[in-house]
Amino acid sequence: MTFRTCLVLALALIGCSIVALPARAQTILTIGGGFRYPNGLALDGSGNLFVADFGDAVIDEIQAAGGYVAVNTLPASGFVSPGGVALDAAGNVYVADFGSNAVYEILATGGYATVRTLASGFKTPRGIAVDALGDVFVAESDSGLVKEIVAVDGSIPDSPTINAIGGLFGLPVDVKVDGAGNVFVADAFNGLVKEILAAGGYATVQTLGPVFTSVDGIALDGSGNVFVVDGQNNTVSEMLAAGGYATVNTLIAAGDGFNEPTRVAVDGSGNVFVADTNNSAVKEILATPPVLQASVLPDSRSIQLGNPATVFASVINSGATALDNCRIALSVAAPAGLTLNYRTTDPATNALTGTPDTPVPIAGNGGLQTFLVTLQSTDALGPLTLPLDFVCDGAPAAAIIQGVDTVDLAVSSTPVADIIALAATPTHDGIIDVPVSSSAIEGAAFAVASSNLGATTPITVSVDTGDTLLYLLQPNLCQTDPATGQCLAAPSPTVTLSYAGGATPTFSIFLQSYGQPIAFAPASSRIYVRFKDAGGALRGSTSVAVRTQ
Repeated sequence: MTFRTCLVLALALIGCSIVALPARAQTILTIGGGFRYPNGLALDGSGNLFVADFGDAVIDEIQAAGGYVAVNTLPASGFVSPGGVALDAAGNVYVADFGSNAVYEILATGGYATVRTLASGFKTPRGIAVDALGDVFVAESDSGLVKEIVAVDGSIPDSPTINAIGGLFGLPVDVKVDGAGNVFVADAFNGLVKEILAAGGYATVQTLGPVFTSVDGIALDGSGNVFVVDGQNNTVSEMLAAGGYATVNTLIAAGDGFNEPTRVAVDGSGNVFVADTNNSAVKEILATPPVLQASVLPDSRSIQLGNPATVFASVINSGATALDNCRIALSVAAPAGLTLNYRTTDPATNALTGTPDTPVPIAGNGGLQTFLVTLQSTDALGPLTLPLDFVCDGAPAAAIIQGVDTVDLAVSSTPVADIIALAATPTHDGIIDVPVSSSAIEGAAFAVASSNLGATTPITVSVDTGDTLLYLLQPNLCQTDPATGQCLAAPSPTVTLSYAGGATPTFSIFLQSYGQPIAFAPASSRIYVRFKDAGGALRGSTSVAVRTQ
């Protein structure tokens, strides 16, 4: 398989995500990773997203720098089942822990290590919000109450006053507060969003918008629009403030691949973040589909210190007009000592063209430019997932999609395996179509070719679905005879082999569907084939988009 073929396959992953999506659909990205039942979400002033991961009993921060790839777990500990999270203007983090029936504050000073108990003795607190005065509002599910922990001079005292506001609700699970101090409540049992008016001392409650099957999470944008998660129907909707919340726009429909989402947040640009709880993922719905799309191949390199790592990159301009000054750079999250150089190539031949590190224009209406990218480090690194910035003047940078336009990079002080892995689907477009039937098990398969450019190493090859749990889809693989394509052993979840330097083993990946539809979401619904050494370090990878037909 030539590098030209590789580039075509990589571009297809992006191109199909634009052409084949229906007009209503949003661009949806899976961000961060490593969660186990994420729940509450909150954004700080820099766009960093804080996640209450009640499965791991931690609070995680997905960093905006680098395109929501890097995840930091806050050092604060002692939680049982954190379900709600909020931030104040100083960056302090507030947690509603329904497992311990308490509300906590994590202080920003000192690196989020200090935890302060604000109040205990709640009855299953699930949602939390903070207003501009420092008052903390809590959705207390088992009592059906929303409570206010009253701040004094902008902070919560050691023995605070706690008031119930707004009367009795069916099952309050989330709460938000607007700039005027009005409190919005997600009443899951009644399927309603309600607003407790600040004027009059939180005595007046009004119902907003229609009745949903369930309201599991809400968020507010700067215009007062309310975003609603209906976990039972796997939908996210936007109720427009203009017209009195009578107009409801569907952002995520039941067939878009979400599995019982719970919470939602929205940033100042209108990008919407969703805790896709039963998929153990956090997803971002982009407010505006990106004009630039980028891909790299191979998406994983492991090199010895002193040697460069090279990958091919492709950038498409899907906008109507040409873009100037198009270039590639390391993200601000890249480690010190790492450098990047790029040079344009001829898309037809991969021959180098142009001048090193010189920006170029890219034509509109699907204009394509390919590049050779060289990475080099003065220090040993990783393995780490490295986002790259693909930027042109007059357009936002390309969205960072893990496994598509990121590079898993490792730089070792000793010789190391460096496996180039390339996937080929039956339709030659980087998409594997799996039949789905309610009465029979269906299957599909694709092939992977590989080559070890580095040291001889025992390698375990595995197949998985990444951070998105694709239920009732069973992947297996086998090593194949390169001449016949026949399996050398029965398919299984992993294959271990002594991978010699210069060897070129091939593999078949088999997928079985047990009746669960998979929507076409190539940024998140993917099958990953990974090559790891005996220590678990990634030494090569490839992926394809998956959908059911």
